[in-house]
Amino acid sequence: MKGRDRNVYRLWAGFILRHPLGVVLTGVLGAVLSLLVTATHLAFHTDRMDLISAGNRYRQRAEAYDREFKALPEGVIVVIRSDEPETAKAFATALAQRWERDPNIDTVVYRLDVDSLKRKALLYLSPEALIALGETLQHHHAFLQELVASPSLQHLFGLINREITTALVGHVFTDFLEKDGRPHEPPDVRLLRALLQQMNQRLEGRGDAPSTWAQLFTTNAGTPPHDGFLWSDDRQFLFVLVQPTRAAGEFSRFAKAVQQVRADVKALQHAYPQVEVGVTGKDVLEADEMGLAQRDTAIATVISVLGVALLYVGLFRGWVRPLLALTTLLMALCWTLGWTTLTVGHLNILSMVFLPMLMGLGIDYGSYFLARYEEERGLGEGLREAWVRTFVATGPGIATTALTTALTFGALLLTGVTGIAELGFIGGSGILFAALATFTVLPALLALQERRRQEGSVPPGARPAGTRGSYVEPLYRAPRATLLAGGLLAGVSLLALGKVGADFNLLHLQAEGTESVTWVRHIFQSTTRSILFGELVAGSLEELKRKAEALTSLPSVAAVESIAAVIPADQAGKRPLIAALQPLLADIALPVGRPAAVDVKALRESLERISWKLTEADAAARDAEAGSVSQELAEVRRLITQFIDTTGRMPEADVHQMLSAFQDDLDRDLAEMLAVLQANLRAEPVTLADLPPELRTRYLGASGAYRLLVYPSEDIWAFQPLARFVQDLRSVDPDVLGTPVTNFEFTRDIVEAYEQAGLYAFLGIAGLALLMFRALRPALLALIPLALGSLWTLGFMGLFQVPFNVANLLVLPLIMAPAVESGIMIISRYDEERRLSSCPRPLPKSTGQAVVFSSLSTIVGFGSLMISHHRGIFSIGLLLACGVGSVLLAALTVLPSLLALLATNGPARSLADAERDGPFTRAEPIRLAGLSHRASLIADRLPPSRRLEPRPVLGADTALAADGGTPQRPS
Repeated sequence: MKGRDRNVYRLWAGFILRHPLGVVLTGVLGAVLSLLVTATHLAFHTDRMDLISAGNRYRQRAEAYDREFKALPEGVIVVIRSDEPETAKAFATALAQRWERDPNIDTVVYRLDVDSLKRKALLYLSPEALIALGETLQHHHAFLQELVASPSLQHLFGLINREITTALVGHVFTDFLEKDGRPHEPPDVRLLRALLQQMNQRLEGRGDAPSTWAQLFTTNAGTPPHDGFLWSDDRQFLFVLVQPTRAAGEFSRFAKAVQQVRADVKALQHAYPQVEVGVTGKDVLEADEMGLAQRDTAIATVISVLGVALLYVGLFRGWVRPLLALTTLLMALCWTLGWTTLTVGHLNILSMVFLPMLMGLGIDYGSYFLARYEEERGLGEGLREAWVRTFVATGPGIATTALTTALTFGALLLTGVTGIAELGFIGGSGILFAALATFTVLPALLALQERRRQEGSVPPGARPAGTRGSYVEPLYRAPRATLLAGGLLAGVSLLALGKVGADFNLLHLQAEGTESVTWVRHIFQSTTRSILFGELVAGSLEELKRKAEALTSLPSVAAVESIAAVIPADQAGKRPLIAALQPLLADIALPVGRPAAVDVKALRESLERISWKLTEADAAARDAEAGSVSQELAEVRRLITQFIDTTGRMPEADVHQMLSAFQDDLDRDLAEMLAVLQANLRAEPVTLADLPPELRTRYLGASGAYRLLVYPSEDIWAFQPLARFVQDLRSVDPDVLGTPVTNFEFTRDIVEAYEQAGLYAFLGIAGLALLMFRALRPALLALIPLALGSLWTLGFMGLFQVPFNVANLLVLPLIMAPAVESGIMIISRYDEERRLSSCPRPLPKSTGQAVVFSSLSTIVGFGSLMISHHRGIFSIGLLLACGVGSVLLAALTVLPSLLALLATNGPARSLADAERDGPFTRAEPIRLAGLSHRASLIADRLPPSRRLEPRPVLGADTALAADGGTPQRPS
């Protein structure tokens, strides 16, 4: 260290001694102002789109798209499951009515108003379905005429009995499968089965009966009634779609709205205990993720503070000075928050975890300073001189390691990804603030603490730290064996590299068992409509149809929704087919007046006759090996038996009342069905004006553009199916948007950015090490902990099947800072040892202590993230703790062992000198080094009260760089 620099340190020490309170108050004032600015102006950006640069073409297109189309109300999806469809619909209706005026709910859709389309419903049928409908009406024409004339239950079942007798017994039962070599259709008992099911349900008090006449007029037995409710493909789930109100400036934009939704669902479930309800959706996933991350990060920060405090107390065997060091770091963190607010203005989903990270990385500087300062004071130095020597010994090292760590974060700025660059800027700034606080606030706090002591006195209980011997010495006492063990471990790690995988499924970052994640999986299993879908824009109907046809042919696409799906195709071609139905309906009058009273006795007799005939039909079906027909007939007979048994047990008045109500509903349903069919005969073509407002908003933009929604056929939460889906969509339209594309862009940019950041950080750190040592050999030795620690960490991941994900990829650049820091500390001290002794120690005790504390504090800071239930944050803590632990192991074993072997291969000189000058040609340094070594041996034999540490005669101004170790002071 040059004399000019020593004078600068002396002047700075004098300034702090004269104005310690002013320095501390300035730091406190800065911290208070920073917290005030943070509390009032810091925002939170939790949308993954915010991580992409504002100049990114994809983001610009997305912003233009948002101006064109209104957001779809699918941010929150309430999933309702019940054995009774009517109960599920009642729950959905009650829930939607509760949210009509809720300020936390922007839009709610639970049912489409399809009444305006009922009179044009036949236009939505295919030509084949229209032809089949005509055949059905012709076949049942006489049946309908007689039924509308007397629409009572007993008359209805009498007609059904006649139909079975004439239509089935006549040819099916006598020649069940074939006649003249042609197969016959099995008996159609859909209407009979539906009537019996609904009557039994009504007798059990299980709600209103849905429409049954659709069973007579549809050709597909599985066709659901068009009630306007939003059902899954298998009709297991009923959906309520909600667009929550965004809370501006809040950490989680939708947390309040999602909390309100869940509270309302839970409250309503008390009235519907048989209903199972789940809440999921993109906004719910985001709210759950952000809420969990915020809570766990706060807990991790507290744990890291307490853990580092305990480490400090253990190292310094007291609590006052550790408390001062922690206060200094917390002050630096406050400055970082204020600086972040003034410069960046917000935190994103990546940078929000910087606090526990800085706790682990920034605490090292105070420990180096305190360790050296206590050593100097323990040797009897005055306050000013102790500070000067501490600054001389630790200043360059702290500055170098701070710059190294800041450079690691700074490499993130070069990635071009906004979210990652922000993390790099905030992390690098925080490291520099921690170093600044160490050189300013910490000495001032120490000065205030020592004012009660007489200048120059040795603090009570202080003892000079030992330098001879090391508790890690057994690790390198047999260097060849240690290197062999390290090599074997490296070999195992190399073999395990092939098992290191990557899991970029964003759903796997969430906490296991989260409600929103569980119901996402249920939805995907029950319907082809994933909550993730691509969105395309078409300027005209012709372009829309062309894109829809191209998309439908793609293997990764399950379905395409657009305005074309709700505007019937080939309406002109269907008009003649609809007109052909008119003669079949013209002479069927609508029921007028109330039907006759229910005759329960006659009804039971008709059902008994039907059951007997179905028994004969069932036997014929079994003889013909028509298993499915036999099962269907057996089910109808079971329902008849259930009806007869139930009506026999119940009071006759109750049976009469319930069946009368059912008969009235059935009569109204028949009248409505016939009215709709007859109105459809005069229907005009369907136009956009006929569509419900929810559909127009869903598919039409503000300027008249059309929106296409494309649903995947695979689970695109996994990255490979996601990449295929996005690639297929871009083959049709390169400007495709939507959450899948956002997730794809986010994941790809994150992976590429961290790979680039790791490369940039390594090159920068290697260059900095080379610049510091000004020689290749010591720089390479300083990188050994990084190389081996990284390799061992990858081996751990391969052996224990810990994959990379978009969160823990941050490990790649961040592990470099503590790794290179350890290497620089050890090589710097070893260079000093070689100048002082012909038998240099590879790792003196004080340096080993500094390395261990530095690494353990970093492990505590990062490892505290492992308490998180958020699997992404947990994986960051796990890999960083494992990585830093591997670096520590390499720094305490392999590197000292290599240095021990080097120490036996040449005379005493620094590694840089050995590389520059070749073999020593001057005897004076060797002689002086030997004298120094002998002096150290004599000093070791003195009683502790008279022992002084040997002082160097060469390189007296060369200080231990940032290792907190014991100095060798010049005599």
